[in-house]
Amino acid sequence: MSTNCSRSGGFTSNLAMNDEPSSIDQLDRNRFAQALTKVATECDSPMVIGLYGTWGVGKTSLMRIIEKQLETTNDCATIWFEAWQHQFDENPSVALLHKMVDELGLGEEGRKLLTVIATALGSVLLKRVTTVSASELRDLEAKFAEERFEIREKQVRLRTYFERLLQRATDDGRIRLVFFIDDLDRCVPEKVLEVLEALKLFLNMPGCVYVLGVDRMALESSIRQRYAGLEISETSYLDKMVQLPFTIPPIPHGSMNAFVQNLVPVSLRSYTSDLIDGIGDNPRQVKRFINTLVLNHELASTMITNNYDPAALVAVLMIQYRSPDLYKEASREPTVLTSLFNSERPELNDRAVMAAARRLQGRTEADIVGYIHLSEVVFARAVSYDVVLVMPGERTVQLTRVIRDFTGLSVAEASDLAKAAPPVTLLTGTSREEANRFVRALAATGSDARVM
Repeated sequence: MSTNCSRSGGFTSNLAMNDEPSSIDQLDRNRFAQALTKVATECDSPMVIGLYGTWGVGKTSLMRIIEKQLETTNDCATIWFEAWQHQFDENPSVALLHKMVDELGLGEEGRKLLTVIATALGSVLLKRVTTVSASELRDLEAKFAEERFEIREKQVRLRTYFERLLQRATDDGRIRLVFFIDDLDRCVPEKVLEVLEALKLFLNMPGCVYVLGVDRMALESSIRQRYAGLEISETSYLDKMVQLPFTIPPIPHGSMNAFVQNLVPVSLRSYTSDLIDGIGDNPRQVKRFINTLVLNHELASTMITNNYDPAALVAVLMIQYRSPDLYKEASREPTVLTSLFNSERPELNDRAVMAAARRLQGRTEADIVGYIHLSEVVFARAVSYDVVLVMPGERTVQLTRVIRDFTGLSVAEASDLAKAAPPVTLLTGTSREEANRFVRALAATGSDARVM
């Protein structure tokens, strides 16, 4: 939906933006993408490139820009793999190869090689859960023994099968394959390392480049958890897996200024500095706050008819965002905000809260009460929250049920999370209220969880 509202200063962009990754460079990161694209096309292969950054910093967007640039070359093919969506597959490396076979159109020969590889990596014997007769059991045992012999033979030649499949995909080395592996840090720890070790053991072949978008701290946590009690450094482990680490740098002030000004209506652009100081430089959080601001601005333009002042709206929303406890107090007693600037409250140590208090100085309760009521309808969130299980209780069935209810996962997937070694991220990017509800429900099963 678009608006063209003279009331909002000629605002002609979308009223609200999603926070999906973009292949359009809005943050002056094209220079990084160009350098990394050059590395991906010219480096010795195999090569693993790690793009490190926290949630919302723009890892996926940078990867999409690189992917778009690679697609303009004639000697590269790209494969995008959402690791998180395949974390409960029996073997993530097979899922990655399946994506490659599909996206590159490798035809019947590619599918046959993939079937052989999948068979070699694990038994294809149908798992029986019903009771069987003695004769059926003997038939199954004979089938299993025959199959195990075939599998052992195929495992010996597994490297050959991988090479044949990748030779087919690379047109015998004439095309370079660049795999983008996203959301790896959202997987349970065991699956994170399964993917990394598959890259090293099976897919470590000439002509292949792997670009990982990952939160390094989360990845190191998975390594520590997996190898707890062993003298294995997460740093040395990563150094062996990732040959080229690249930490996404902070957004330059000028780029962030242009980014924010492009998102807000003209009549709010004079508050750009306040927004940058208060929200920070995480692009996803910036978009979410501005979505809230723009909607409140549109509503206030019609609902606050007595001298609507955008400065008061920005100030109230910034206090709500930076200091939720102070905002809750003000929602009960608005004069807390009108006298805030001259007080000695600890919240004023926050520069963004101080700037907001200065904007509200000297106003009356009647001047700001409408903005408080309005902001209670459309909230400004400081962050979205994750729920992390730090100590599962003994009631695994109940724990599995709660995880399934809050995440929408299948019973098997929820059970895997319930049984995984903690800490385990159960839910990401949710509201504080939903996160708290989830934690309370987990506590009722005897489990300990945290809102992060």
